[in-house]
Amino acid sequence: MFLDSCFLIDLQRERRADREGPARRFLARHGEARFSISVIVAMEFCEGFSDGDLWSARGFLDLFHRVPLHEQVALRASRIRRKLRETGQLLPDNDILIAATALEGGEPLVTNNILHFKRIGALQLLDYSPGS
Repeated sequence: MFLDSCFLIDLQRERRADREGPARRFLARHGEARFSISVIVAMEFCEGFSDGDLWSARGFLDLFHRVPLHEQVALRASRIRRKLRETGQLLPDNDILIAATALEGGEPLVTNNILHFKRIGALQLLDYSPGS
């Protein structure tokens, strides 16, 4: 399963507060799964850390397999972006790259931003938010 940035942010907040929340419950329900992140997700996550605390972010990210960008992801992203632009439903480029990485990996994207990513019809989505 590929994790979206919102999931990592929620998980890190839950861990820092030492409390149970939707991200931790999702991990517990899917303990057998392999969790991966795009390098774009890693970039978005690290953006929230100061230079002096970047080591903390990198340590947290080491819990997850990171998937690099490669030509097939870029080509998939170009097709997604073109279709979204043509239909007037364009998403930010980072989100298109995250979706393309999940699609190329053949895995669902775990997010709480379902309506946002639903614009990409072929993308399988898993909602980790409460009540899902």
